[in-house]
Amino acid sequence: MHDLGVRVLSTLLLSGALLFVAFFLYSILYPKKVEAAPAPTTASRPKDYGYLAPVAGPVEWTLREVEARVTHRTGRDSWGWAIVLTTFLVNLALFPFRILAARHARVMRTLQPQIDAINAQYQTKGVPTDPGHQREIAAVYKRHNTSPLAGCIPALLPFAVLAAFYSVLTGIAELRGAHWFWIADLSQPEQLPIRVLPLLMIATQLLVTKLTPSPAGADPRTTKLMAWAPLIFGIVLYRQPSGLMLYWLTSNLLQLVQQSWLGKRYA
Repeated sequence: MHDLGVRVLSTLLLSGALLFVAFFLYSILYPKKVEAAPAPTTASRPKDYGYLAPVAGPVEWTLREVEARVTHRTGRDSWGWAIVLTTFLVNLALFPFRILAARHARVMRTLQPQIDAINAQYQTKGVPTDPGHQREIAAVYKRHNTSPLAGCIPALLPFAVLAAFYSVLTGIAELRGAHWFWIADLSQPEQLPIRVLPLLMIATQLLVTKLTPSPAGADPRTTKLMAWAPLIFGIVLYRQPSGLMLYWLTSNLLQLVQQSWLGKRYA
């Protein structure tokens, strides 16, 4: 049924946000013990990222290559600019998935009147659980070669990339003491009474959420809850390393540009 599909999609999106919050809460409550680095007599083994390895491995390689070959000449600011440039490359790689998500959302909005008509027809009959209800809706999706769940992977992929980026940034020893403008150490939270990057992240994330249309037929309660997600993220991430905040803020700024174009192209 369409309503069930939309609810599943909304639940998956909300679950992705909540799982990411839980991931950070766990990392705060149970931080990993950092062992002393071995003597540089032998080549150090690459970090084991576990299930995030397919994403985290390429992200770390890209970040190190950008710092070594592009931004190293900037001195102490090199890792900050490397994070900014790598974030640009990551968002460039994610852009095709955002296009797919926008196309899917436009198709679902186009089909919504037909779905509403079918729902109204069966509600009038007083048998909303009739098997024919589901068959008719499934036939509509089949004719247009789509499904309410088709937008799940494009929507959840940025959360996986964000988790991978967090694992990468917390594992690069060179970030300790790395300077970037007013930030004295990218591996630590900002040493300011009021931290600038988390507040800017919340503001830009709210703008991204506002520009991103909700799935057609989504539960209004879920939509309202997702609207509060940036504030939840901001509270959880307020004490996280500045490097991660820099990544997320830069990503939000790039998403604002992308989402503005997508909104005009696939309105």
